[in-house]
Amino acid sequence: MNILIGESFEEVLRKHEGRIYYHIHKLNIFDPHREFYQEGLCALWEAYKTYQPDKAQLSTHLHNAIRNRLIDLLRKKACQQRHDEMFHQEEMKKQVSGNRRCNVNMPIHDDPRIMLHEAKLWQQVRALLTVNQWKWLKFNILMGLSNQEIAEQEGVSVAAVHSWAKTAKRRLRKELSKWKRYLDWDGVSWIG
Repeated sequence: MNILIGESFEEVLRKHEGRIYYHIHKLNIFDPHREFYQEGLCALWEAYKTYQPDKAQLSTHLHNAIRNRLIDLLRKKACQQRHDEMFHQEEMKKQVSGNRRCNVNMPIHDDPRIMLHEAKLWQQVRALLTVNQWKWLKFNILMGLSNQEIAEQEGVSVAAVHSWAKTAKRRLRKELSKWKRYLDWDGVSWIG
């Protein structure tokens, strides 16, 4: 029991635990692992131990201690996240050639798979499509990028990439129906 306060810590906790939740909510903190709550409890304990009645009221002292400790933890987490992102970028530079598009910070992929099998078939497919439709086919079908990633890489909207995909599929389906008549072939699974 703190003689200056006249209450045990359990009583202070019961009365002021809501302050921890208040600040977590007020600072818009997502706390699934309750680490911010734990930090708030530690701040409450230390404020309880260091309270001096001649300096401030107990509620003000607890309020400031909890809030400042949670802000410190937020800053620490943000710094750690920036460090992790920089580390991730450095690792990505080691894995890719380092070439990047100037308008977005996406790597330029050099994908040799387009030339691996049936180069003549890919040339014919490419001849059927516009430049943007070919970009969609190359990046989405052959390289596995999402429409969002393609849009970021090319500096256009996701709707534009979706339009490329739609017209490319339509054009390829039309051409495939011609080929099916001659080849008696069931089709290609990626033209959905």
